[in-house]
Amino acid sequence: MAKRWRGLLAGWLALPVLAAGYHSSSQDIGPWGDGASQDGVAPRFIRFVAKQAGLTLTQDVRPLPRAIEELRNGRNALALVTASPERARFAVELCRPVSIRISVLYHRRGQVSPIGPQWFRLRSLGVLRGTHTLDGFVAESGATPVEVSDMPQGFRMLQAGRLDAMMCVRPGCGHALRQMGESLPNLAEYVHGDEPMALYVSKRSELARDVVMLGKLKTACLSAAGKREMAGLMTIYD
Repeated sequence: MAKRWRGLLAGWLALPVLAAGYHSSSQDIGPWGDGASQDGVAPRFIRFVAKQAGLTLTQDVRPLPRAIEELRNGRNALALVTASPERARFAVELCRPVSIRISVLYHRRGQVSPIGPQWFRLRSLGVLRGTHTLDGFVAESGATPVEVSDMPQGFRMLQAGRLDAMMCVRPGCGHALRQMGESLPNLAEYVHGDEPMALYVSKRSELARDVVMLGKLKTACLSAAGKREMAGLMTIYD
């Protein structure tokens, strides 16, 4: 009997381990994700793409640095974040469904003619925590970056005089400004440029080795239905 049980145990241990379900974490930066509601553009679009591809996954919204770290180590299998060469080293890019517009808002203070990056030298600039989209601008202008948790916080600091300027990310910036009402008059905008958002699969996730599923996800992302879904989300969230 003992030999029989040992044989059964050995057989169970030899069975392949079933893969745990895939998980997707989105950044807690509006409108891409909101930690309080666990909703936003990114989780909704990822959910749409996954459904179209027939992929089952769990989702949450986390601070951006944590979402990126888990994309690096494989716990975050699928994420929609700003495209960058650094992220391409540890994640497979499937598509670029949308771009964001990056600009800097500042008090006009009598300024009439357009300003250049040099105007921001040694001035405090609110930057969303965990982002690197303004690294080049900060280096060029000599501005002093101040990390903020989200755009509403940055605009409140701009209103209180604790910042000279604040980064503005569209979509999302318009909604954040409307929340401030009429308390931020006479703002001027310096446009930095557009940055693509990419749908990434972690290279350390089992999902990255499922070639068939990667193809389905990419097709869903680039499809006409995918474009309509993203356009609708942009309308809702800005």
